[in-house]
Amino acid sequence: MNSQYVIGLEIDKVIEQDDHEKKSQYSNEVNLIRGLEEKGVQFHVITERKCVTDRNLRGYIARRNVTKYLKRLGLNFKSIQFCDAERSRQDKLLACRKLGVDAMIECRWDTALFLAQNGIYVFFLANSCQLNDTNTSYPNLFVVKGLGDIKTLLLSLPQPREKEFVKIDKEQLNNLTVEEKSEYFRLYQRHLQQQDFDKDRFIKSDRRFHILFFLLKFPIRLLFCVKSYGSENIPFQNGFIIACNHCDSLDQYWLGMALGNRPFVGYAAKEIARTLRGRLFSYTGLGIFIDRDNSEDKKTASEVMASYVANNRTAFIFPEGTRKNKTEEGRALFQLRFKPGTVVLAQKIGTGILPVAVNVFGHTAFVRFGQIVYVTPNDSIDEKNRELELAVAYLSYKNISKYLTDKGRDAELEIVKTKYRAYVDEITS
Repeated sequence: MNSQYVIGLEIDKVIEQDDHEKKSQYSNEVNLIRGLEEKGVQFHVITERKCVTDRNLRGYIARRNVTKYLKRLGLNFKSIQFCDAERSRQDKLLACRKLGVDAMIECRWDTALFLAQNGIYVFFLANSCQLNDTNTSYPNLFVVKGLGDIKTLLLSLPQPREKEFVKIDKEQLNNLTVEEKSEYFRLYQRHLQQQDFDKDRFIKSDRRFHILFFLLKFPIRLLFCVKSYGSENIPFQNGFIIACNHCDSLDQYWLGMALGNRPFVGYAAKEIARTLRGRLFSYTGLGIFIDRDNSEDKKTASEVMASYVANNRTAFIFPEGTRKNKTEEGRALFQLRFKPGTVVLAQKIGTGILPVAVNVFGHTAFVRFGQIVYVTPNDSIDEKNRELELAVAYLSYKNISKYLTDKGRDAELEIVKTKYRAYVDEITS
């Protein structure tokens, strides 16, 4: 069996059996997973559990119990990805994409069907009652009776090639076939995941981020009111990209308040390194300072960011590149056009982009989160960049229109509508 298979596993009803009558089946399944691990198959637990994504003591205890249980099994799971029970399908899709799984072992039919519809190979573990009700025409969805059938079915997947990743330029990439592009980005994702990664440094950085958040949240909340919308779209797991509009130098602080005490990595211009914002960024160790006029420096920074996100960090990026309100010309526009770097980054990592808009009105900040955008190996970068632009612009429009409507400022709202429509027309044309 090829040693490069990466498998996602929903442990519910797969190996977590409390019924003593099923003890023999349970033991066989654990032994089968151990056997596959010994052959080089890499397993990631991608599980939906009640309470595990709660950000409180109950959630912490639930996650700890699952982790301790898996350790008792003696299985070498590469990672554990916790998914929200209310949005299990979306969270599992993100986990499968960012990990680059070759197949997902799932025990809920609606989730299995959703993943298959989104291009993930799925092994659906059906019980005897479900076998007659799971007919599907999806060639990447297999219905199996138990884990014993999966070992054989693994051989039916496209065989991963054991070869070294070689980076190519944009022109060479455009000349690849659909299959070659898929293989190239698969190898790229594996390459990024295998980069040397100083986990201890990031543990220290996370601690500093938590300290900084604790020190800043009280004065910010004393002076400003931060209202969050669409927070149910924020994944509990890490390893994705947040793309935000950029109107003010304090945008990252409003977003931080809406996200909660959650560390993220980001770019920063080298010219602000000696400012207060730059020093705070340097203190956390989570910033990547770049020279925006140096193309090689930007390429290097992009590769560093890619390795961070591929190793389960969350990135925060302003695709506009600079603040809209920095110039008179920018202030006249609804939103600056996005640079494609964020979409390119998501494509080579395989992860999703969470669009978000931050808009400040005096002492009130509105932060609104949208649905995750994915970029597959064969997607057009320009088209996906436009999709991301439109998503963030719509969220920003929703923020502004809500504020102006609540204030009864209808004349200003009409002006905003005109700007927004002009922006949409420019992108879609």
